[in-house]
Amino acid sequence: PGEALRMPSRTPTTKGRKTKTREQEKLPVCPLQNAAANNIRQVMDAEGKLTGDLPDPDIPPEKLLHMYETMVMVRAIDDRGWLLQRSGRVEFWIPHCGLEAVHNGATLAYEDPDWIFMGYRHPGVMLMRGVPLVQLFAQFFGRADEPFKGRRLPTLMGDRRYNIVPMTTQVGSYIPHVCGAAMGALIKGHDTKFLAIFGDGSSSRGEFHSGMNFAGVHKPPVVFICENNGWAISTPQSLQTGSATFAEKGDAYGVRNLVVDGNDALAVYSVVKEARDLGPDEGATLIEAMTYRMGYHTSSDNPDLYREQAEVDAWAAWDPLIRLRKYMERKKLWNKKKEDALWARCKEEISAAIKEAEAMDFPHPSTMFDDTFEEMTWMLEEQKAALLADLEDLS
Repeated sequence: PGEALRMPSRTPTTKGRKTKTREQEKLPVCPLQNAAANNIRQVMDAEGKLTGDLPDPDIPPEKLLHMYETMVMVRAIDDRGWLLQRSGRVEFWIPHCGLEAVHNGATLAYEDPDWIFMGYRHPGVMLMRGVPLVQLFAQFFGRADEPFKGRRLPTLMGDRRYNIVPMTTQVGSYIPHVCGAAMGALIKGHDTKFLAIFGDGSSSRGEFHSGMNFAGVHKPPVVFICENNGWAISTPQSLQTGSATFAEKGDAYGVRNLVVDGNDALAVYSVVKEARDLGPDEGATLIEAMTYRMGYHTSSDNPDLYREQAEVDAWAAWDPLIRLRKYMERKKLWNKKKEDALWARCKEEISAAIKEAEAMDFPHPSTMFDDTFEEMTWMLEEQKAALLADLEDLS
């Protein structure tokens, strides 16, 4: 909770399982430790010092502070969301601790009229665009008074009013969709840009390859961010792909590509902004953001069964919040007093949002038949009537 990244709570269990060691897999515990040798674009090191190959993007102070404050809020939401799920007040939780720099840095690089196709670990996209905090918690609690009317799993967010397309439970399924949307904008002569964020596991699905092929041929103004957190649930990168990076898959399709330090919000902002601006002339860019999921895949998961504590500890030293905070302290924009006040405010605002969201009504069971078709079919009419009759018998 708070500043500290969440660690698995038990000693890894290996009995009865055949596992490869890091030495056998020939993978560094944390490739950010030697970013230059691994061709990972970077602005700052673990201490917030400007030691990377990318220059300081010199983000205006008000935008920089907004991004950092949102990243802290995202971490605080994860802390509370986990407790809400474990106490039975939220049905399901998808943690995002450690992944804050990717989606917040990328969102800052885009303009509000641009469209973002987001994943399920990216609440900062919503907050950066100005979505009220209570709306997020109404979605987490499955209340009727939110854009999806309480019908989706918690953290599967989105809102067309803010040009944010929601994640689907089928990972990567929206990659062709963002290509189609971007192509439609081109055909209409619009200057709209598009961003899609997805996990490394999505690269093993056909939709990824269909989307990359389309992007290579037609050059839509899309930035694809493959968020490589090391594990596709419990499958390590070494068992998911034979290529050295996920980014280089773009070579096969003629898509510009690169690898960035996904725990460096400044680096993410820099490469995404450049890729966005190049879109009209060079088409799509595939960016692999090297990051790490510090917590569980979901509230149904136990990462102690498939990864080592040494790996978690190595990545903890590259906490995206601490790095950005130290950078801002060096620029005299931040201090401990402001940090303490920010965490206190985030916790207070979250408590208020929870109280307001929990007071909202649940959707009535009969509404599950609504919005499937423009006009309800006779079969759905019969099913709805049968459900209402059953509910009447139970009352």
